[in-house]
Amino acid sequence: NSALYQSVKNGVNGTLVGNGLSKAEATTLSKNFSDIKKELNAKLGNFNNNNNNGLKNSTEPIYAKVNKKKTGQVASPEEPIYAQVAKKVNAKIDRLNQIASGLGGVGQAAGFPLKRHDKVDDLSKVGRSVSPEPIYATIDDLGGPFPLKRHDKVDDLSKVGLSRERQLKQKIDNLNQAVSEAKAGFFGNLEQTID
Repeated sequence: NSALYQSVKNGVNGTLVGNGLSKAEATTLSKNFSDIKKELNAKLGNFNNNNNNGLKNSTEPIYAKVNKKKTGQVASPEEPIYAQVAKKVNAKIDRLNQIASGLGGVGQAAGFPLKRHDKVDDLSKVGRSVSPEPIYATIDDLGGPFPLKRHDKVDDLSKVGLSRERQLKQKIDNLNQAVSEAKAGFFGNLEQTID
């Protein structure tokens, strides 16, 4: 019987230590194990006399002590475990939101459009300039063989980077080829080129 008691006591100690208590605290709690058992038996016996006080109100339940040791705060015995988890998750989300909103100032300096406390509902706009002006329109005319000027809209990317001179030369070459084909009896390309 004492071997069984020792085995149970060791198991309880291991569980308590696993839940964050020191060995000394676990030993103290497990020493009270038999006292708690006696107290429970006494209280259960009193239920027949309509005494529904349960355990002594001044005594904090073991699971509350374990929880206090693990989290550093008193856990209310009435509070369900999922409510405690929800609080921790919400605190973590709030912390991440604080960090994210704090990045607004850093991003502003780096040229990002997001500001502190901005809420982004449409993720397709993330990273876009606050200005409605398209990115490619902000390329200044470099005065060289680049045809792009501020506010130019580029629909045909095959022409990007071609100088005006090269564009005209390409059109003339296309017309010459279409005329040659027309002389040979193929008029479709000529009509397209003239259009």
